[in-house]
Amino acid sequence: MGQVGMRLCVELRSLGVPVVGVERDPQASTARLARNTGVPVMTGNGGDRHVLERLRLRSARALAAVGSDDLDNIAVAIAAHGVAADTRVLIRAGEHEAIAETRSLLPMGTIRDVTGMAAGYVVARLLGQPVAGVVAHQDGVFLQNPDDTFSRSVLSAQARCEHLSGNPSEAVPTIPKIISWKD
Repeated sequence: MGQVGMRLCVELRSLGVPVVGVERDPQASTARLARNTGVPVMTGNGGDRHVLERLRLRSARALAAVGSDDLDNIAVAIAAHGVAADTRVLIRAGEHEAIAETRSLLPMGTIRDVTGMAAGYVVARLLGQPVAGVVAHQDGVFLQNPDDTFSRSVLSAQARCEHLSGNPSEAVPTIPKIISWKD
């Protein structure tokens, strides 16, 4: 129940989606804030199968592992897969090498570069381009034009930060990913 988890729960709840947060520390400020806004919060470790069973994960629409630590999120996803393999799992993850290893071990579905999508939209708007929407497809981010056509964003997943090394082939992308199973 960090900032992202708390905000996600509050937003989903405002849309009428029932939610339950999980937090290890019952005194965490975001867990208290979530409780004050009416979001129920269970104390426990989201990577613990017993906690996921108590949450009745098998009957959940989805589980979102959105903590700040990639490895913790992977542990939650693996435990969730063991408890309820058919439940959709969303993972907040960066460029950690364990992400690639986890993908090779588990039947992961679609990867969406949420940061890249947001950046593509913001840059297009700053450049004065009218943008009706943003779509991630395969390895690219595409901007929806007002006439319902699409154009590739200048900030696609293949983009590199040339200013880091002066050579785009040597630059390392640092775009976080959202991974979802059963998409």
